[in-house]
Amino acid sequence: MKGKYKTELHCHTSEASMCASESGSDTVKRYINCNYTSLVVTNHFSPAHMEDMPYDRFVRRFFDAAETARCAAGDALYVLTGMELKLRGSANEYLVFGPTEEMLSEFPEIFDTPLDDVHRYFNERGCLFIQAHPMRYGITLIEPQSVDGYEVRNAHTVWNSHNDIAYLWAKSVGGEGKILTAGTDHHDPENTPAAGILTDEPITCNDDLISVLKSGEYFIF
Repeated sequence: MKGKYKTELHCHTSEASMCASESGSDTVKRYINCNYTSLVVTNHFSPAHMEDMPYDRFVRRFFDAAETARCAAGDALYVLTGMELKLRGSANEYLVFGPTEEMLSEFPEIFDTPLDDVHRYFNERGCLFIQAHPMRYGITLIEPQSVDGYEVRNAHTVWNSHNDIAYLWAKSVGGEGKILTAGTDHHDPENTPAAGILTDEPITCNDDLISVLKSGEYFIF
């Protein structure tokens, strides 16, 4: 069997994503039951989800939510912290792999910063910057130089991400040489884990994840 270790790259929990209805602890149980090895919690990081709370409190809540899932998982599942970033005035969303609390705390102006500057900020700190579901209606497809890759398989059960178009475009036109990812975009109990990547070795931390994605040694499912 190719790639026996399963990793989810796009998942939300109710502690930090207003649109999610399943807690981190229940989400973890679901992924364990579906035989995943690793889970990247990519809660929303956007002005809308911050609501009226101070930025530093918002950042703390964001990382606390991932920690809730990590504690619930124990030794049964590796839980990593990622994010789904949305800048002010745009419908586009970006999966950031490898962010730390320090990175976000030092960047309170993030939501009003030009995309290329945000991309550069995370790249300079070792993170990857992937456009989420780039072919959904209302989304503007971003030029390859402004992102590190594209999510080409998104298994959300309500939103149509036009995955076949995204995959073909990325493989044959604009995304050549870019990182391609897949994820369930899990929000609620009805959104059964159904996508991610397969690897020959387990992904145990963000350094593992970034190294694997850069190497291309994984399989999308």
